[in-house]
Amino acid sequence: MKKIAILLLGTAVLTGCGSDDSGDSGDSNDQRASSSYIGAIESVDQSNNSVSISSMSLDATHAEIKLNDMPINLIDLDKGMQADIEYDHGVAYEIELEPIVVGEVSQVSTTDITINGQVFKHTDLATNPNITVNKRAMLFGYLNDSKEWVITAIYNADFLPNDVHEGIVSDFNQAKNTFKLNSTIVHSTDYDDLNELRNGVWVEVEGTYSANKFTAIDVDVEDVSDFSNAEVEGRVTALNLEKTLMTLNGRTEVTITANTRFIKENELGHDVVSDNSLLELGAKIDVDLINKNGALEATEIELDNDND
Repeated sequence: MKKIAILLLGTAVLTGCGSDDSGDSGDSNDQRASSSYIGAIESVDQSNNSVSISSMSLDATHAEIKLNDMPINLIDLDKGMQADIEYDHGVAYEIELEPIVVGEVSQVSTTDITINGQVFKHTDLATNPNITVNKRAMLFGYLNDSKEWVITAIYNADFLPNDVHEGIVSDFNQAKNTFKLNSTIVHSTDYDDLNELRNGVWVEVEGTYSANKFTAIDVDVEDVSDFSNAEVEGRVTALNLEKTLMTLNGRTEVTITANTRFIKENELGHDVVSDNSLLELGAKIDVDLINKNGALEATEIELDNDND
């Protein structure tokens, strides 16, 4: 997900949080890329240096692949990893991984895994022999309508030196520079950025977890502009009765208007015009978003028949 690094608020790009791009006009990748997709990688073809997203193959030969400032190789990408991908005419220029957590595994079983002091339930996703206690791992997923983490992918993360944690801020104490992300206590050393923090905002923190405390050297707060002009894949986790306001992945509010277009596949596999009846809790959708007066508005919502 494109994230605004608080330090550079107003000049950066998004999700998973993740990106600390300053928005420098001299960045040739940002100048070239005309499309942004935030969602899961469907496949990776190492032989052709390509990745597939939203049924579209992209040449990633010269893509900058990273998690914040941590460089990543194409060989480390895999199916199910969530990413923020900038691309144009079939070419990916930037791939920003968007895990919800990165860190050392302190406990793992067939039902749950503990990283950075937080327990995450899973459904036999940690049976990979590389995911063991004292190994580094990264988790991908979303918050459901009950505000519980749904883990969709678990991968080895030995190639990532820093710990990462995402979530909703609670118990913020500005005097002590501390807050909680679920059960994880965070102490921020990013002092200049504390003015942007408050209870209820979604943040990504990067730093080191040790002795039951996460020491954050960087704090990114999610912002509307992170998703503006992007196609976002997600689950409907909240929806009002009028179907004019929904929440994606337990974190991103989206306004639905009379101008929003609805698309779904018919029995022949062709895209056809639909209506808001396709919206329901738990539905997997792709949404085209714009920033309208400081709020995210859906211009098009497509039902994703791939329910994985």
